Amino acid sequence: MKDYRPNTNITEDEWAILVLPSGSRKLIQLRSDGVINMGKFGNFNIIDVLGYPYGQAFEIGNENNNLIPIKSLEDGLTDLTDLDNEELSNGSSSDNRLLVDEANVQKLTVEEIEEMKNKVGGNEIAKEIIQSMIKNHSSFDKKTAFSQEKYLDRKHKKFLRRFQINYLTSNEMLEYLYHEKEPFKIMNLSIETIGLMMSLGNVMPGGNYLVLDETGGLIVYAMLEKMGNRGTITLVHENDNPSIHLLNKTRYANEIATSPTSMVQCINVLQFLYPEQERPVIKELTDEEYSKLSDAMKVHYQRKVKRTEIVNSVIDRVLQNDFESLIYASTLNSATFVPKILPRLRGSSPLVVYNQFKEMLIELNHMFLRQKNILLPNIHHTVVRKYQTIPGRIHPLMTSRSDGGFILTGIKVFPIENVVAVGRGSKKRKIAKTTVNDDSESTPIAEIAAETITPDVESN
Repeated sequence: MKDYRPNTNITEDEWAILVLPSGSRKLIQLRSDGVINMGKFGNFNIIDVLGYPYGQAFEIGNENNNLIPIKSLEDGLTDLTDLDNEELSNGSSSDNRLLVDEANVQKLTVEEIEEMKNKVGGNEIAKEIIQSMIKNHSSFDKKTAFSQEKYLDRKHKKFLRRFQINYLTSNEMLEYLYHEKEPFKIMNLSIETIGLMMSLGNVMPGGNYLVLDETGGLIVYAMLEKMGNRGTITLVHENDNPSIHLLNKTRYANEIATSPTSMVQCINVLQFLYPEQERPVIKELTDEEYSKLSDAMKVHYQRKVKRTEIVNSVIDRVLQNDFESLIYASTLNSATFVPKILPRLRGSSPLVVYNQFKEMLIELNHMFLRQKNILLPNIHHTVVRKYQTIPGRIHPLMTSRSDGGFILTGIKVFPIENVVAVGRGSKKRKIAKTTVNDDSESTPIAEIAAETITPDVESN
């Protein structure tokens, strides 16, 4: 098994995430002869960024789109204190009651802004345009100081010709797919939910995990990052080949069922449910028969032998019933399929079943509540929203998303039959045999009863 350590510097032919000041992301491949086009922000040659550390920010200059390394995307931004007194001569308002947003509050035209953008380059573009827009904004002084800062922030994101290149981690990939592409392709899985799945699924180096992943391999990638270079993942899929195309953009691309010792092994549903019946068998050729084959047939035979060896090794692993955890994110009906998976898990194994709709998990949850082999079944839902705050006020960003799917969790146990749980019983004191006279004034029965009664709970 290879040592898959991430590169710390921007490396040729790797996939990376390009981040713009607005927070938008773009998935790029770092080909040395490639050019990245960022639309209105300009373009740059990939060869100019190779060798810099991941997370480095750049600014596009005005001469031949040359790149200028900067500390961060926020480095050197214009602040309210940096503006001229003439621009803020009237200061700010205590509230926005007098603020009226109309189309004619900005006196600058689009043509004038475009003309200024072509005069200078880099950060000077944003600074000159923003100062001119403030001077020609008839309602800027009617904004509160907080609103003025927000106005500056929006203009920085709109006019700054900056970008940052980040390493393609599972979190960066998820953020890109969740916000920039179609989130339904990853079953609306959010970064908070996948983090909870890794925690509740007890994913760690050296583990032996059973996985159903229909997010394109995103969940498998997150697991491989946490596992490092130790452990195994058995991926169950319902098609001829698993849909894990996202892994092809990572450093684990060559670790997907390439040998019996690969970290990720794949098996289809029929082979998982009926391992002995679906075990592949190949007729071994003698040396004489093999020598008579053509070169193309020899290559085909060797591939078939290797594939058979890999599948049989996965089937042997399934028959051991020794998986430490189940991570389930599939469109297959969990109420009918998950119970068939449970016998393959060892005792005290956590199971995590994900679905973007809560209704798809309720039936399975009711089944677990009636059974004795699943401990603490529960459905979880994560809601994380971004807030903007000022002293005395707080409210969420209205354009943020809060959906992230639902998780059903439980722990597999082996119940002991015909055992009734009882509480701690009380010990009764032995009563000494005594003789009672008929003419005694006391009541013997009452005395005996008083001696036999002891408290059920010991005092502290």
